[in-house]
Amino acid sequence: MPWVTLIVLVPLIGSVLMFVTPRRDSAAAEGAATGFAIATLGLVVVAFTRLDRDNGALQLIDHRSWVRSAGLAWDVGVDGMSIWMMGLTAVLFLLAIFAVIATRPDRTRSFLGLILLAEAGLMGVFAAGDLVLFYISWEAMLVPFALLIWMWGDARRRIAGLTFVIYTMVGSLLMLVAIVATGVLSATGDETFNFSIRELAHTQWSATQSTWLFAAFALAFLIKIPLFALHGWMPLAYGSSPLIVTALMSAVMSKAGVYGLLRIAIPIFPEGAGNLALPISILAVIGIIYGSLIAWQSTSMRMLVAYSSLAHLGFIVLAVMSFNQMAGQSAVLQMVNHGVVTAAAFAMVGILGRVRDGDERIDRLSGLAKGAPWAAGIFLVITMASLALPGSNAFVGEFFMLAGTFQERPVLAVIACFGIVYASVYALRLYQRTMNGPSDEDATVARRAELRSTDVLYLAPLIAAMLVIALWPAGITDSTKAPVEQAYSSCRPSTSLVADAQPGTREYEIATKGLCR
Repeated sequence: MPWVTLIVLVPLIGSVLMFVTPRRDSAAAEGAATGFAIATLGLVVVAFTRLDRDNGALQLIDHRSWVRSAGLAWDVGVDGMSIWMMGLTAVLFLLAIFAVIATRPDRTRSFLGLILLAEAGLMGVFAAGDLVLFYISWEAMLVPFALLIWMWGDARRRIAGLTFVIYTMVGSLLMLVAIVATGVLSATGDETFNFSIRELAHTQWSATQSTWLFAAFALAFLIKIPLFALHGWMPLAYGSSPLIVTALMSAVMSKAGVYGLLRIAIPIFPEGAGNLALPISILAVIGIIYGSLIAWQSTSMRMLVAYSSLAHLGFIVLAVMSFNQMAGQSAVLQMVNHGVVTAAAFAMVGILGRVRDGDERIDRLSGLAKGAPWAAGIFLVITMASLALPGSNAFVGEFFMLAGTFQERPVLAVIACFGIVYASVYALRLYQRTMNGPSDEDATVARRAELRSTDVLYLAPLIAAMLVIALWPAGITDSTKAPVEQAYSSCRPSTSLVADAQPGTREYEIATKGLCR
């Protein structure tokens, strides 16, 4: 059974059906969208149960040649790293569909169709074993998000959508050029282009080729994360989009960029990764401090969470580019944690925004805990998780990310820790101001922020996930050990190569230090 192919195609089929469903039959469209999202989640669960989590190789592979002469093929599979990204995507998109049905935006059917198309694109990104298929999925992910901004955003939606498209297209076009160059340079003797990610990981590149190709791929990935200095699209896109779209971009779409580094850029071009690791790590640390400071000064709940996300993603990029096994595994764990916590945080922004009819300014809210005690309690749990306090789901991931990074880049790890201090300031400020401050309103106004049944529907799974991960983080880290080890395999010394290399030569240095050093 082609389980992984079905994971990609089911939401795509659902998206197509959304656009051919009669406009008047909105109930059927909502039910169908929910059904396709549930089916996708079920397929991911089946794939998870069939996965050998001690094996770092791609599994459940479905390979079908398309154009043999050009090296094009449908090639998909999963491993212990990608399955968690798929699971995160399936859960959060299902909850997003619940939220869309509850809020009923204009043209709900089209909104749901684009949501499912974005899910299909992301599933393709996480499943792709072929560079061309990866690129097609990457573009299929970006187009629906751009349309969601353009069609349902606020008054600034056009400039926000245009900025998003310009930034992402620059990265995407460079990645396309790099994919073509990779296929040409790695062509076999019979002149067949090679786009297989698994095979390309064993290709030998010159130092110049590796550096330039890595730079092209990394730029596309870092824009999508986004990394500091490449985040110019983020304030407008996050601020102008419907809150559901903002949550999906921050909680899920950003992970596609980090995944691309671990799945493609570092394993295929390890020497280029080593050459550019330090500048990328420095930008990540700057992003941690910058994002934290802007979040501290933010007057909007939405933008506070958005810049907080920028800072947390900086920690993840810093860990990934340390080429440390412990840091890399913890980065994957933290990607899941960040997705869950960020989705819950944006859900709370929407709940609190009801008090002032959608006004998300922090200074307009105060003392809500008196009228909304359940909301206050859940918000406290989310705040503690965002701070990575001991006992929370994010603690283990953040601790070991910094510990692993410290082994490789101690100065940058120490500077990054200042971001943790700032996080406590802006997160506690938000909670204190909205929940525990003096209240000038009557209880009726404050009760607008209390949890409703629809709120519980999409918050309960997120809080449950936080609890499970907090109690059992090894459930994720154990299955990511082999894939991360394989991603960093060229970054480690090789005793077999040392024996064949002459001391003082470049080959000897590579053999003793690894290509990433």
